[in-house]
Amino acid sequence: MNELIQGLDLYEIDSLDIVYQMLINNDEIINLVGSESIFKHHVPEENRENPPIIRINLISDIPTEYADNEQLGWDCIVQVDVWNSGDARKIAMVIHKLMKTINFQQITPTYEFDEETYLLRDGRRYRGTILIDL
Repeated sequence: MNELIQGLDLYEIDSLDIVYQMLINNDEIINLVGSESIFKHHVPEENRENPPIIRINLISDIPTEYADNEQLGWDCIVQVDVWNSGDARKIAMVIHKLMKTINFQQITPTYEFDEETYLLRDGRRYRGTILIDL
């Protein structure tokens, strides 16, 4: 993760963008879903019927880790949803392995079938701490 936050001030760190950059720069993910199928916050309507789709949402960024009364990091929770007409779990497992490389651990799962789109959803929340380099 250091290369993703190198040279950034504490208040320039964007945990959502860190996860997004990690996904769009991973060959295995791009081979599975394509770079045009990974979104932050919202999936545009014109892309909703072209699975597989990955959507990333920030759930929380809480100040954490202090030294000499100075904040050193963020405790983050990010949700990653995968929608697919076939095996959403296969894609989610690749993401799961990637999240471990930045020390984010899964905290909750959501699995469902969307009756409107007929897509399977594998949603997972991940929690991790991002610390600045001193």
